[in-house]
Amino acid sequence: MDWVSTLSVLATVTSFATQFVGLEICFRIVQKGSSTDVSPTPFVIFFVSACVWLKYGLMMSISNVVLTSSLGAVLQFLYICVYYLYTNKKHSFHRLCFFGMGILFLPLFYVNYYEYHPDLATRNLGLYCCALSILCYASPLATVADVIKSQSTESISFPLCFMNFLCAVEWALYGIAINDQYVMFPNALGGLLGTIQFVLFGLYGFKKRSRHKSLPITQA
Repeated sequence: MDWVSTLSVLATVTSFATQFVGLEICFRIVQKGSSTDVSPTPFVIFFVSACVWLKYGLMMSISNVVLTSSLGAVLQFLYICVYYLYTNKKHSFHRLCFFGMGILFLPLFYVNYYEYHPDLATRNLGLYCCALSILCYASPLATVADVIKSQSTESISFPLCFMNFLCAVEWALYGIAINDQYVMFPNALGGLLGTIQFVLFGLYGFKKRSRHKSLPITQA
């Protein structure tokens, strides 16, 4: 097995493992009987990102992107269903899902029915995938102000940050190996964002607050 194939296998396996982290969050929701402490936004964004990357993988015939995106789309859809069953804010959740469907179907409509030049369609969809991936990787940083103010990293999950960082680095290296800038760039930036989160743990350690704070959901 050459090193490109090795990178492909490592990135795929790590992505699979990271995708299943959301199961713990769903178990917590079920045990509490409420989704009050969990934001639905990452679930929806990650579902959209997985679906769009699946389309890109199919267009470019990148099998491991197709595999990981397919699994991600299925799992995120299941997480969304669990959240919907236990949320008491269904009206606002409906609005969020409607927004998610909009940012999902508009680019798919564009590449399927509007842009007839395959290379241009692939390039533009790749750029859109990059933007979504960066948004997913950056989602844990939404709590940075809270971490600095409280001097506690309780609102950030270290295992999830580590898995996301490892996944980003492996996919970035794979993107370089296959000379695909749309795979390489967002994951390289994801690795940088993961490093910033590690710096927060270096500054504030693993201190907990006396009052309960929920963990954000991060990208698989």
